[in-house]
Amino acid sequence: MNKKSYKEYTLHSAFSLLELIIVIVLISIINSISIPKNKISKLDLASDKILLYLNYTRYIAHIDNKFDIEDDKWFKKRWTLKFKNCNESIGGIYYSVFSDTNYGGRINKDECLKDPITNKYLFSNGCKEDSLNDKSKYILLTKEFGVEKVEVSCYRGTGLGYISFGYDGKVYSYIGDTPKEIITPCSIKLYDKYDNFSTIVIEPKTGYIYKL
Repeated sequence: MNKKSYKEYTLHSAFSLLELIIVIVLISIINSISIPKNKISKLDLASDKILLYLNYTRYIAHIDNKFDIEDDKWFKKRWTLKFKNCNESIGGIYYSVFSDTNYGGRINKDECLKDPITNKYLFSNGCKEDSLNDKSKYILLTKEFGVEKVEVSCYRGTGLGYISFGYDGKVYSYIGDTPKEIITPCSIKLYDKYDNFSTIVIEPKTGYIYKL
């Protein structure tokens, strides 16, 4: 290739890249204008937050190994995201992210992670209002995002369900006396009052988490 041809090729490549960037920007602008601002967007926002906190919980579980050979109940301390439903003043469905370090079953604030966004606890004080203003508002799925129902496909116990992470990447749908490892992809579906839904999937073994 002579110098002239090389320059023409380089110039053509540069213009092609520039054209591609322009097209991508234009498509992004068009999409942002054309996407309707309806109820489903709140579900997307809710699932984005849960996706963030599930990944955060999984990360903490990797660096905080709870295994204790001298403690036959050590698995109860695995880091967990648990969904709950409250009919009192907090208003509807919420969740907490915690490690049951005292095996008490009841979640305490000092057992919960802090929200990396707000630096407030991912915790609710037993269906009571946040009088201390130290709990993250993003746990309030109904109040903040209009979520009316949560379905966790891999959970078969009482309540709405929860997801627990091991330090080795494994995922569990139950942390009672008989922990249950998930062996097939587990979906978390969030519904609004119109039955619109958003879905998060957690893969077994690796714990990879993504939205559909």
